[in-house]
Amino acid sequence: MRISFRFIGMLAALAIASCGGDGEAGTPETDAPMPPAAAGEARANTSFDEAEVDAFARGLAREAELVREAQEKARTAATAEERGAAMQAQWKEQTMPGGAEAAGLPLERYVDIRETITETLQTLDFQGKIEGPMQLDTSRATPEMRRRLESDAFAPLPAASAAALRSRLDQLAPIWRTYVELTAVGG
Repeated sequence: MRISFRFIGMLAALAIASCGGDGEAGTPETDAPMPPAAAGEARANTSFDEAEVDAFARGLAREAELVREAQEKARTAATAEERGAAMQAQWKEQTMPGGAEAAGLPLERYVDIRETITETLQTLDFQGKIEGPMQLDTSRATPEMRRRLESDAFAPLPAASAAALRSRLDQLAPIWRTYVELTAVGG
């Protein structure tokens, strides 16, 4: 039991330390989902082609590898500090630079594409249109979320980007599912 309490204490310390709101990676502000209107606006302004979808797939696969490595370090860590550092290494803000490098894209461009595509994939998963681990109790969903789930997941994207994503969906969806299972479900 003592280890569990130490672990909980370490998590609480990490949460408190990350609540400074200074814009650093891992703060609650960066982990919060984008409001629906802003998210749709960002998606409409981000365009990409098939080559960039392929690049994103390579990047997300690398991010999944980085999460696995960090989870193993957390599992075998000797101290609370080592576990805390390994847990932080799993956060998307920590893995995105490695994903951008694997994708061969500048970090800012990778993040734009990543956020746009993952939001589309989340919607498709919630709608049951791709196989994935995400579930949503629609009786508790906000009106904005209900509208999102009732709409075409590709509609906010520029037409060429929607076509590029659709053409690569069969290859990308399993990579995304693996990443989500590692991060949201805990591997």
